[in-house]
Amino acid sequence: MGEKHSKPKKEKKKKTKNKNLERVNCPLCNKSIDIKFINSHTKSCIYTIIGISNIKPCDFYFPSFDNQLNEIIFNNILEYEKNEPNILLDKGIEDKINELKIELTEKKIKNGEGQVRINLNRDDLLNDTLKKTENIDFYKDWTIKYNKEEGIDAGGLLRDFFTNIFQILEGDDLKLFIQSDSNDFSYILNPFLFHNEETFKYCRLIGLLLGKAIMQNITINICFNKLIYKMILCEKIEFEDLIFIDSQLYKSLNNLKESLKYNDDDNFNILKDLDLNYVIEMKDINNRIHSFELVKNGRNMNVENLDDFIEKRIKFLIGIYEPFIKEIRSTFYKYMPVDKIKCLNSNELELLLNGRPFIDCDEWKSFTDYKEPYNENHKVIKWFWEILSELSQKELSNLLFFATGSSRVPLGGFADLEGNDGLITRFTIYYLPYNSKVKNFIKAHTCFNRIELPCFTNKKDLENAIHFVSGSKMWGFGME
Repeated sequence: MGEKHSKPKKEKKKKTKNKNLERVNCPLCNKSIDIKFINSHTKSCIYTIIGISNIKPCDFYFPSFDNQLNEIIFNNILEYEKNEPNILLDKGIEDKINELKIELTEKKIKNGEGQVRINLNRDDLLNDTLKKTENIDFYKDWTIKYNKEEGIDAGGLLRDFFTNIFQILEGDDLKLFIQSDSNDFSYILNPFLFHNEETFKYCRLIGLLLGKAIMQNITINICFNKLIYKMILCEKIEFEDLIFIDSQLYKSLNNLKESLKYNDDDNFNILKDLDLNYVIEMKDINNRIHSFELVKNGRNMNVENLDDFIEKRIKFLIGIYEPFIKEIRSTFYKYMPVDKIKCLNSNELELLLNGRPFIDCDEWKSFTDYKEPYNENHKVIKWFWEILSELSQKELSNLLFFATGSSRVPLGGFADLEGNDGLITRFTIYYLPYNSKVKNFIKAHTCFNRIELPCFTNKKDLENAIHFVSGSKMWGFGME
């Protein structure tokens, strides 16, 4: 888990109704957490530990805990179960990922270790990337050089490239993806894409980039819909998976299934009264509604068997996306060891590629190093973490991106942050003298997960500097 810092001297804290609640042990990881951070911390733990540990919700309750704490934890569990009804990680996720990485390393060595430098034009990044990666050596490390920029890539520019290229692939200009009509704010392929070579080449690029992200331990910032990961792995698509595409449709059909279950003798009349036929409607990106028949003459055929309707609905869904997923698979599996990848389930593949969904400031602080004269008791460092504790998840994500080149936390948390050499490189804060005659900015060295923090003379100026960085993503690189 990395080095442990000595505990800072206790500060005077505001009086609370229950002093025992100033710090509590998280029932998932048993880590001592400041009560201010227990909400975000338990969210993060739930997504990364619940399945691995096979802990049941009833195991989280401890009579000695204050009711307030138990309420926080249970609310997060309920939110988790609502948004992730099928998530269940196998116990061996770390072993499976290690085996995958070992085989990829062996392929890299056999192919001859080295680097491939890719010169790219940021103003035409998509077309340039398509050209430069067409016959690229996948198993060598890629380094990025942007034309007309001074940045030297020691790992950070590559992470920046992945963020930029996926933003383009996800963006409105290509219209490859749309936001899914579900609760997780994920992106699904646009069902109205043309089946042509231009669309397919973008899909093949996505497959290549997903493989390279795994190869070089990069978390990607686009959150693909769970259905995409399931189809990449050729997992069976079931009724419950409709929730990832259209949560309202899933709830309606599920309620109907429950009604029919308890009214066996009257199923025919219930379905007849609903006047349900074998037609579905879908909106395009311009909110125009399109109707599709699930069977021939389905518009004039009443549904008498709900399971049959659902089965045909799922088959139709698979048929829409499969041509594009097939192209993604073609390059993804070209370089990935198929047997090792298919040992992962869709939830594990998602965590491997996207990292953890929540940023826990308390955890971030626990895995941070300082360079003298900074230390964890320095007033500027205390201000820094106090300010971060008030930021939203979006702002924290932007700040993390500024400092590391990635806006997502690795699967193993901040303890697993890596540097340009693939080794664990903890987030580090360096001292920078304060200059009252100039504007003082925070500087980042993303290849080394490092920031240089001016020694501000007051908290407000530091807060303004942090908000400048966290308010929006910082694009472009100077010398590192």
